[in-house]
Amino acid sequence: MKKCDDLLRREQHIDVAWNQRPGDTRWSSHYKTFKSLVSMFPTVVQVLKVVEKDDKDWRNRDQASNLLVYFQSFDFVFYLHLMLTTLAATNTLSLSLQRKDQDIVNAIGCVRSTRHHLISLRRDEWGKLLDEVNEFCAMHDIGTLQMEDTYIDPQQPRKKSGITNKHHYEVDCFNEVIDWLVQELDSRFNETSSELLVCSAAFNPRDSFADFDVDNLMRLAKLYPDDFSFDDLRELRHQLCLYIADVREDGRFSNLNTIGELSQKMVQSKKHHRYTFVYRLLKLVLVLPIATATVERCFHAMKIVKTCLANRMGDEHLSNRLICYVEKEILKKVTNEAVVRRFMNMEGKDRKYDI
Repeated sequence: MKKCDDLLRREQHIDVAWNQRPGDTRWSSHYKTFKSLVSMFPTVVQVLKVVEKDDKDWRNRDQASNLLVYFQSFDFVFYLHLMLTTLAATNTLSLSLQRKDQDIVNAIGCVRSTRHHLISLRRDEWGKLLDEVNEFCAMHDIGTLQMEDTYIDPQQPRKKSGITNKHHYEVDCFNEVIDWLVQELDSRFNETSSELLVCSAAFNPRDSFADFDVDNLMRLAKLYPDDFSFDDLRELRHQLCLYIADVREDGRFSNLNTIGELSQKMVQSKKHHRYTFVYRLLKLVLVLPIATATVERCFHAMKIVKTCLANRMGDEHLSNRLICYVEKEILKKVTNEAVVRRFMNMEGKDRKYDI
């Protein structure tokens, strides 16, 4: 795992794909960068040789020299192909979870199929990966290793490892990385969270509420005992039956695609007063995506907004700046004139400004 982390860090220092810069929360960007590195490997090596020889800055020459040594080692080729293999296995899931219009049930199915694929990869694909590594090494004149020889740690060459190359690369690297990925999927999408997501999909308003299911929504409500008492659950079941008949006949609800749009339309039509328990459950469903990639990107944005020079800002100021950073498309619609007028009209402030 440490070797793979090192490779990711090295990848972020080399813009080999120009337009495919890696991102912390979009793993598909790493996959594209690694694919570009494989296809452009001879060019990358040639550029590093030029930098090592001709760059005026000794730090750039030193870094290029170190990268050349590492890039032309079996270690690098192995971890490059290992990352390509694992990222290819999870790329479909990564792209699927990035979609704002993703069907939750299909997303959970994609998680399960990805998990099965990773287990199959661990069981059957070691030999194929090793063949790809050896073929790449032969193509670019990089020395290979005999898997039955004793493994020598490059950082501690004099220390006896007591294991073979095959054990190190297959068990300590290949198997460990895949086991970690499977463990991450199990922890992030355990049985409880999967049930929450699948049950919440019953609120989906697409295709005239085709996914609506009273039993699933009742199962969902029972997972919130602090919000729904026994009497509340009984009332909720009756309200759900009335609610679905009502919204299917109401033309204002005919073209909705997301649960967010559904909640807005319920407020606009005042139906949230009529179906109070249904609306309470709907609000709980709206906060479920708290661990989605969109929210993770918000936390990543904090590293950019809250810098060492701006580390004393209060929570409200930080929240406002994050909203401006994250909601860029909405902010583009706000004109400079609107900002100036808002500034001029602030309560208790006497400001003048020529527009």
